[in-house]
Amino acid sequence: MAPHMHVPSSRSTAGRPSTHTTTENTEKALDVFTGGGDSDANVRVQSDIQIHPVDIARFVQVGFDEQVNSFATRSGFQPAVIQDIYKNVSSYKDTQKVVKAMRISAMESAKVEIQHLRSEKMREKTQENSDSDEDLYERPGKAKTEPKEEENE
Repeated sequence: MAPHMHVPSSRSTAGRPSTHTTTENTEKALDVFTGGGDSDANVRVQSDIQIHPVDIARFVQVGFDEQVNSFATRSGFQPAVIQDIYKNVSSYKDTQKVVKAMRISAMESAKVEIQHLRSEKMREKTQENSDSDEDLYERPGKAKTEPKEEENE
């Protein structure tokens, strides 16, 4: 199980005191659960961690990549498509609007194409049935006879 963070409440639970700690600097401590059932497996992490300026760009990129991948999964488009759209608009919110419009358009187009294919299949089936109906009227062993021309003499 992936670790997750939990901000303890200020209330006691099940007779246990709150794990929320404060210091004079009002720092908050977070419990990071590592997935084990043992409470000793928890790690205390300070929530007011100062990110070094040199690392900000990397963390921003990681967060952005995660956001794009998550959005791509939900929308049904490839992450590269989401990134290309983002490059051409002014905000992530605009990217979401464009992708929503694309998804609606794609679904409408798919519906039209599906109806077209179904109609085509029905025409083919109808044609096959009418061809086989013509075969029912032919007698095996006898050649088709042409209607006789009447002679007017």
